[in-house]
Amino acid sequence: MAGLNDEQPCAGFLWAGRRRTDSPLLEREQEQAELTEVVAALGEGHPAVVSVTGRPGFGHNALLRWTARLAEERAVRVLRVSGSPAERDLRHGAVIQLLTQLGEVTERALRVLREYREPDGLPGLLELLHTTRRIPTLVTVEDAQWLDPASLHWLQALVRRLSAGFPLVLLVGRTGTDPHGPDWLTDTAPSARLTRHLTVRALSPRAVAALAEMIFGAPCDEPFAAAAAQVSHGSPAVLHAALHCLADAGHRPTADLIPQLHTLITGIIGERAGRALRGLTDEATAALRALAVGGDLLDFTLISSLAGLRTVRESQLRAALETAGFTVPDGPHERIRLPVVRARILEDTPTDERAALYARAAHLAHRTGAGDEDIAAFLLHAPPIGEPWAVQALHGSFGAAMRRSEFARAAAWLNRALDEPQHPAQRAQTSLDLAGVEAMTSPEASDHRLAAVANNPGEGERWAQLRLQALDMGLARGDAAWGSRVAAQALATAHGRERDDLIALYWYAAQAGPEAADVPAAGVPALPQHPLVPAQAGLRAGQLAARGEYREQAAELARRALEAGHDAPVIPRLVAVRALWLTDAATEAEDHLAAIVAELRRRHRRPTLARALVLHAELHMRGGRLDAAERAVDGAERALPAAAWHPLAVPHHMAVRTAIALETRQRDQARALYDAPAPPGSECGVHWPFLVFTRARVAIDEERWVEAVELLKETGRWLLRRQWINPAVLPWRSLAARACLTLGDREQAQRLISEDLTLARRWGAPSALGLAQLCAESLAPREPAAGPREFTPVPRGPNKLAYAWALADIATEEATNGDRTTAARLLTELSRHTVTHTSSRLAERARWLATRLEQTATPDDDSTLPKEWAVLSPAERRTAELARCGLGNREIAEQLSVSRRTVELRLSSTYKKLRITSRQELRARSRPMERT
Repeated sequence: MAGLNDEQPCAGFLWAGRRRTDSPLLEREQEQAELTEVVAALGEGHPAVVSVTGRPGFGHNALLRWTARLAEERAVRVLRVSGSPAERDLRHGAVIQLLTQLGEVTERALRVLREYREPDGLPGLLELLHTTRRIPTLVTVEDAQWLDPASLHWLQALVRRLSAGFPLVLLVGRTGTDPHGPDWLTDTAPSARLTRHLTVRALSPRAVAALAEMIFGAPCDEPFAAAAAQVSHGSPAVLHAALHCLADAGHRPTADLIPQLHTLITGIIGERAGRALRGLTDEATAALRALAVGGDLLDFTLISSLAGLRTVRESQLRAALETAGFTVPDGPHERIRLPVVRARILEDTPTDERAALYARAAHLAHRTGAGDEDIAAFLLHAPPIGEPWAVQALHGSFGAAMRRSEFARAAAWLNRALDEPQHPAQRAQTSLDLAGVEAMTSPEASDHRLAAVANNPGEGERWAQLRLQALDMGLARGDAAWGSRVAAQALATAHGRERDDLIALYWYAAQAGPEAADVPAAGVPALPQHPLVPAQAGLRAGQLAARGEYREQAAELARRALEAGHDAPVIPRLVAVRALWLTDAATEAEDHLAAIVAELRRRHRRPTLARALVLHAELHMRGGRLDAAERAVDGAERALPAAAWHPLAVPHHMAVRTAIALETRQRDQARALYDAPAPPGSECGVHWPFLVFTRARVAIDEERWVEAVELLKETGRWLLRRQWINPAVLPWRSLAARACLTLGDREQAQRLISEDLTLARRWGAPSALGLAQLCAESLAPREPAAGPREFTPVPRGPNKLAYAWALADIATEEATNGDRTTAARLLTELSRHTVTHTSSRLAERARWLATRLEQTATPDDDSTLPKEWAVLSPAERRTAELARCGLGNREIAEQLSVSRRTVELRLSSTYKKLRITSRQELRARSRPMERT
């Protein structure tokens, strides 16, 4: 067809002085052989009808011209006819072209065709057949898809009259992929042996390489040829134009030219599509535009309705579009062949008409029960619809996109939803959801949008909830100054429960900033000492827990905040979770936190979800669940990328990530995080001491004791300024005491641990007190003649990792001092508190201790064992000791760094040597040792 089917170079890529020529006929050997045979048979008086079909630009017209030149070389008369969009409405246009070439013989027939609108008979047909008896003739018809109906009727009559004695070949070229040729030839030929159908195919990469070598005069890289064949879909016309453009620009067909090749060919296809569009009928153009808008979803019947075509036969329209090379059939659908062609069709459609098409397509999709995302895809390019279903579809699409983590798409749906007329509160809800997405990529825009919602003066309970949610979400990202300002502004007009919640959020922001504010802004009440409002109760519980006082009251207030559920803002509830956890109600606190996380996932609150997940990761880590901690912190980074956090909130995330890397033996990553600079201003926020404390732990792991002590002191100074003195928040004193002892400063170590013990008693949580007592006992001076040391058992508490490390450090010290019995007892206790990550740094220490205790065993140690244990090997004795302490085979295997099968074999051998059959008997046989 014109445009898509011609071989002209693309607009914008013309080369000077180059005349139009056919592309080389590559990979057309079979077609050329059959056409040569037809021409040879024509010289012997045998007629034929041959159709050559193919996709636009595949060179079927070039084959016709090649055949015509071959025929002329063999003294065959050639009559050339060409269809075109410009003459498709000109009656007998192709016949006139044909008869004009016969001269005086058909002069009368031409006059009849020109003078009579509907002449009788078939003017000129008999004259042509008469001359053909004397002169073998080849008639070529290019672009037969554009022939007018009268010319088709005339040519059909010609074909029906072909028989032996009429040496005439009709060679028809037509865009299309029907292997049986043009429809009008199907039942016309008098004999099947007179008819041949040829279909030209796309060029292979090998043919493309040969074409490139002809044009460039240089070898072609295989990747270049493969890319050219793929992006051009093997079209000789497109390739011919593109390769000439590149060659004229001085390039060579190498792999590094592929990006430029891709751009060039895409442009050429677009230009050809643009020219072809100008040759279509109004009905075909309307159908194509409708297909470009809705073809991926709507069947062709709906496309016709969308295009406003109610009188055109659907089958004819589909055939016309396929013939023109724009579409391919797909069941009840028609598909536009190439994305670039679809884009060109849309570009060619006037803006207003395109928008109206999208709006009508959205209505059709809604009426046919399409999914939200299919409807929303139309709405995205349509003007406001003004119907409730439009907003519902856009919101539904937003939720689906968020579940797939397609945040740019989710933001697009909500931005479009804001264009629709809707209730002000619904619009504010949409803005709130959009702010949650924008927090990931445009935090400042998100804060601006949240502030607008928080300061909206709308009346009613729904507006109050929206304002609180907006402030809650903004505070979750960490900007305390923003939160204080917005909360104070909202308080000016708030009343009732909303006012109480705003007071809590204001004080959270005021105390989370660079300087904890004890004096409120004008018009802001103080936080009550004994609040009844859940949000205020959660914040007050956090204050009491940080200050290490009134533990039972703190637990009661925390429960009041958490039992309110989603009726209370999220940030005070997260504060309450930490407070409740510090009271030793860890399981209860983490159950509430898991419920909060699930709630935030459902509501797509990304900043608050990220904050909750970081807290979850911290509590998992402190509880020794390192795998769960790693999953939680990864989830927090997916919910809100690190770059989107406010500087004041970044240290908490960095601290948790560093601690996890340290505990899982990723020492290079821990060191990299230690060295990574925190964002400017982050050292002033409420989370800074967590990062400094974690850096101190990294320094201790690398045995940089002096640096560790300084970091721990910095942690303590910050906490004391805020009056956060509870050792359960961060056990910095006990860690600093052990570092001071390593440096030989026993006096300072004793002072620090004494303070820790006093404050732990004041707080009263069993786990915090037990940990402080354990550390105090480990620092007590050793009596030269004293026997094995005794340590007060510590109740199981939430801070399992800190307690396990205290056991490991003390056991290491006792083993170093030669007290193998105490070290073994502590190691056994450590085994009962194992953290769930067998490749952790703590597990590594435990295995090292177990190995050392085995290697340093002496005959004197055997005096504490029953006499019959003397028959056991050292490995069997160590395994038996762990078994009598109640450890399972898996735990024993982890402690000794052996397989479970090895443990089973050792115990089996032990039972045989001791002549016992169970662990109960093993414990009974070891009672004398326990008494010792």
